[in-house]
Amino acid sequence: MPIKPIDLQTLFLQLGQVGKQQAAEKDGALLHANLHGAAAKRIEDEAAKAVHRPEDAQTATESVKDDGGKPPGYQGDEKKRDDGKAPEDDVETISDPALGGNVDISG
Repeated sequence: MPIKPIDLQTLFLQLGQVGKQQAAEKDGALLHANLHGAAAKRIEDEAAKAVHRPEDAQTATESVKDDGGKPPGYQGDEKKRDDGKAPEDDVETISDPALGGNVDISG
């Protein structure tokens, strides 16, 4: 079936409307993808900021044990010496008086 001039005239008049419709469909898909990406980003940010309880008892940390207010490393009277040896007083400690006096900045 051949195209007649009257058909071309009708097509040319609707060409602008068809172009707008095609552009809207193209931009609509891009807009939909952008909105979906923004929603996914928002959900991801909320999940990162949220505090979650551990689901498994194995992953939960143990509570802090109360030691009665004693400082760390305090052994008390009952545990003075485990090995029964006296401390070695004859250990000689050597220190260098020039230690820390020179700073090498050459790299």
